[in-house]
Amino acid sequence: MTRIEAARRRAAGAKQIAAAAAAAGFLATLLLVRGTHLGHAATTSSSTSGSSSSSSSSTQSSGDSFDYGSTSVAPSSGSTSTPQAQTSVS
Repeated sequence: MTRIEAARRRAAGAKQIAAAAAAAGFLATLLLVRGTHLGHAATTSSSTSGSSSSSSSSTQSSGDSFDYGSTSVAPSSGSTSTPQAQTSVS
C-alpha cells in the first residue's frame, strides 16, 4: 500500500467519523429541544397535606416592556400629498 492510499483510507475514515458525530449531535439537539417545549408556558403544581395548588406563568407588568407603537404602514389619513415618482430611460 502506498502512502497516498493510506492517506485516502485515513481521510475516508475521518469523514465517516465526522458524519456520525454530526448525526449524533443533530439527534441530541432534536431530543433536547423536544424535551424543553420551547414557546410553551410552564405550569407547576405542588401538593401539601392533601391540598393542591397550581401556579402558572403570568405576564409581568414591571414597566420595562418595550412598546412597538402603531403597526400601520399606511400613511396617516390626514395626509393629502401624492407621492412623486420619476423614471428615465437612457
